[in-house]
Amino acid sequence: MHIHHIAFFSKDISRLKDFYVDLFQAQAGEMYQDERDFRSLMVRFENDTVLELMQMPDVLARATPDHDDIHHVGMHHLAIAVASDDDVLALTRKASGLGSAVIKPPELTGDGFFESMVTDPDGNLVEICRAPLSEQ
Repeated sequence: MHIHHIAFFSKDISRLKDFYVDLFQAQAGEMYQDERDFRSLMVRFENDTVLELMQMPDVLARATPDHDDIHHVGMHHLAIAVASDDDVLALTRKASGLGSAVIKPPELTGDGFFESMVTDPDGNLVEICRAPLSEQ
């Protein structure tokens, strides 16, 4: 058993797709649209992890867009693993340049991760991390 994909609703899936493709070199699939004007596309990462980006009329806005309190019921964050601390630093700078808020600057955590936390264009939290050396 494994996770097949993680799904996000968005008001603008093209903008969200561009973020993940530009920042992480993910590959975007074809757009699907049904009679309800539900739209969906899959974004596949190098290791075959998949995000489904979904859009339809009247989807409500996120409840905590400013992240004053980032702890909430529901998905908390998406973690993207990279190879090195330098990758964490470079991608955090690139995300900031793309307009992302840097919620947590790069740091070494007590459990051995080197990580930062940024937002995607819809305010979803994205952790950029180098796993503990014991896991590599």
